[in-house]
Amino acid sequence: MAATLFFSSTGIAYLLLFISLAFLTYRFYQYWQKNRDTTSKVFLLFIFLLTLFAFIRAISGLFFATNIDILIATITLASFLQALAAAVAIFIVVHLKFPKTSPWLGFSIVFILGAISTAMTYSGSWGRQISFESFGAISWGLPSMGLVYALTRMLVLALAFIPITVILIQQGRVADESYLKKKSYGLSVVLFLGIIIGLLDFFFIEILGYNAIIRDIVMAILSIILFLVIYFTQKPPSEIK
Repeated sequence: MAATLFFSSTGIAYLLLFISLAFLTYRFYQYWQKNRDTTSKVFLLFIFLLTLFAFIRAISGLFFATNIDILIATITLASFLQALAAAVAIFIVVHLKFPKTSPWLGFSIVFILGAISTAMTYSGSWGRQISFESFGAISWGLPSMGLVYALTRMLVLALAFIPITVILIQQGRVADESYLKKKSYGLSVVLFLGIIIGLLDFFFIEILGYNAIIRDIVMAILSIILFLVIYFTQKPPSEIK
């Protein structure tokens, strides 16, 4: 069955996610070009790492859906990129909210936790039972660590997205200019959707027991919504008065 599979719905879902995040990366590159400050630079790195994660998943799902070895290898790489992005996210949080504390302290703590998660991913990768469901939806299969592994990954994602989302909502509430409110609230929605997308594998498949195709459909829909939110709320610098 796997030998006749040339692409997967999982690859298509991640391709839509990649397109949305690539557009956001471009916007943050424009912001960094204009401001040239630490916050815009680190935000750019954060979004770029998430975009790279989506790109790797898209490529593996679209062009290597029949190659189990490559699929397994990309699982570990994707886990590392998520961990690194989470560490960068905490760097931003500490930099913005605790200016007297070195942001590298927060970065180091979360990076170590992410490294543990990545090590667990690597050690269990070759024991995964990757399977293909309807329309080539890929079920990655959790390693033998099961719930402990899932909770560790979920914690890393929560540390990456939740604090920044709260900060952006707070910034939107106190902003005077309408475009800053729209930008902050829009980005908080983007990160909230990121939390949901990041938990789809664990929550939909491993906890709720849904088929992988349901995850792919939900991810595709959320990715399209993500793009629309980014397009209408993250204006290029040239349109900001």
